[in-house]
Amino acid sequence: MRKKYICGNWKMNKTSSEALEFAKEINDFDFDRVDILIAPSFVTLESLRKNLKDEIKVAGQNVSEFEDGAFTGEVSTSMLKDIGVKDVIIGHSERREKFSESDEIINAKVKKALADDLSVILCLGESLEIKEEGKEIDFVRDELLNSLDGVDDLENLTIAYEPIWAIGTGKTCSSEDAENMCREIRNVIDEKYGEISQQIRILYGGSVKPSNAGEILSKENIDGVLVGGASLKASDFIEIIKAGENL
Repeated sequence: MRKKYICGNWKMNKTSSEALEFAKEINDFDFDRVDILIAPSFVTLESLRKNLKDEIKVAGQNVSEFEDGAFTGEVSTSMLKDIGVKDVIIGHSERREKFSESDEIINAKVKKALADDLSVILCLGESLEIKEEGKEIDFVRDELLNSLDGVDDLENLTIAYEPIWAIGTGKTCSSEDAENMCREIRNVIDEKYGEISQQIRILYGGSVKPSNAGEILSKENIDGVLVGGASLKASDFIEIIKAGENL
């Protein structure tokens, strides 16, 4: 059975001092049946890594496809690893849409991160326009295959399905629709990569909150959640963790 994975993406929220207050709260909560990850801002990564208990992973929200050089504002895999960060989110829809990161750029980042022994959470998801046209399955399939072009080993990969129209909108994809898409993603991985499709974890993200986390996490092909706004308040995030623990 795949262990549930509860991940929080803080986006551009929380100062370092606010992050440390969060760490104090969540460190008091004991868990043993789920894996937990938090992706804070880059300026908060090192202090949070040092102050969270070891069982909680800390991830970068993005990473460069380049090793070093004249790339102002970018952060490399070696910089993350040097401060003890071993996980990274790549391809979030906000990076794709607001910063024009194409499938080709995402693919280069995934290959660089995996080659440098980072674990990757690869984000996929369709827009409302694509969904209304009934093309969401084909779109997500193409996004997945393009983002993994030339990638042979998925051992350190997690997939996060996040329908763009449900991120930060308060709208939630029904648990049945989320399960159907996650099953499709697993089928695509099975077609190309074989048996690892049964080990790889597929997360759902998009307005996940304490009130709906249990239903979402109960689905067969949903192995965890990637939480945005509800991960900013320790008490809410703990309730979502409990939903995973209680399955």
